[in-house]
Amino acid sequence: MRKLILAIILLAIGAIVLSACGGGGGAAGPGDVARGKALYNKSTLGKKSTEGCVTCHKYDESEGKAEKAPYTKGTGTRAATRVPGMSAEEYLKESLFKPDAYVVENYNKGDMYQKWSEDLSPQEIADLIAYLLSEK
Repeated sequence: MRKLILAIILLAIGAIVLSACGGGGGAAGPGDVARGKALYNKSTLGKKSTEGCVTCHKYDESEGKAEKAPYTKGTGTRAATRVPGMSAEEYLKESLFKPDAYVVENYNKGDMYQKWSEDLSPQEIADLIAYLLSEK
């Protein structure tokens, strides 16, 4: 019973956070890993054709040093440990809605584009998160 109540509370908080961050405006279906990977690997994203994820994130060490942003490989695993008490999915959502809420050590506040929640559809965000969660 306690777990059910906690789950309901967390869902309610998540809904409030998403609406406050501009993430509303349409329900997203379940995230699709393949669509998320395709989006992640585009050179531009969103309504403003902003530089895509891969312009800063390298997949792994084989592509060189991660100077601008953390490597993509292992994101699903690392995301679960970034912020105590926050799940991997919650952390990734926060990273898209409020990129500067937690900045990974050795990277800079303000480096990540700040308006993904406005420029991407709820479905695109769900797809990106599904892909990143799959990266173990």
